[in-house]
Amino acid sequence: MNKYIAKASQYYRDVVNEMRKVVWPGKEEIKDLTVVVLTVSGLLALFTFVVDWVIGSAMGKLL
Repeated sequence: MNKYIAKASQYYRDVVNEMRKVVWPGKEEIKDLTVVVLTVSGLLALFTFVVDWVIGSAMGKLL
């Protein structure tokens, strides 16, 4: 049982050490990346809508 506690403690220390190495983005970078994500998501939604509409229209004409 003691071996498992030692392994868990070591794992926790390793996680804390790795998290200290992380470079977190600033507010401005978060804002910029949020705009990028929303823009790409909107374009993908628009593309999906257009493709669905074209395929639906084609299927309506065929059937």
